[in-house]
Amino acid sequence: MKKYALTFLLLSCASCVFAQRPSAVAIEEVKSKTAAVAAPNECLLAFRELFRYLQKNEPSIVRDEQAQKRWLTQELRKGLLQKVATFTSPQDNPDFPGNGTFVGSWDYPTTYSIVASRRYGKRAVIDVLYKWGPKTNYPGDERTTSFIFMLEEGSWKLDDVYTFRGEFVQAESLSQYFREK
Repeated sequence: MKKYALTFLLLSCASCVFAQRPSAVAIEEVKSKTAAVAAPNECLLAFRELFRYLQKNEPSIVRDEQAQKRWLTQELRKGLLQKVATFTSPQDNPDFPGNGTFVGSWDYPTTYSIVASRRYGKRAVIDVLYKWGPKTNYPGDERTTSFIFMLEEGSWKLDDVYTFRGEFVQAESLSQYFREK
């Protein structure tokens, strides 16, 4: 009986491997009917309000449920709760999430600029260029961060933050960080 089960398992796994092979047919590129347009003013306003909030130490968005509901999608709030639950002693752990986690840097930049924005249906991406001045931990550094917003319950809410790799940082997705244990 074990021999048949093992044979069946091997054949099942082999069929999965063969199913994952790329086909000999090329994937066809088609013209998209979804044109990117600039993010709407309401989304840019939501970003600016959230970003001003995140620049303060208190209140912390991690504990401020009203701010979470206002600015974070349901999915991002769920991820944040899961991440917070993985810490046993948050006060003693420098990796515990805080407002800086959403900015994407523990040492805040000196300046930021919105360099681009685009909307695709219910999703908008706001690209921000951070720059660090001479009296920071990253003097002269520049880094691009993309804030991804979703239209949820009639409001633009943050769904993810993607930090691009730079001299002092690895590429990272905020929602992915929240899902990691």
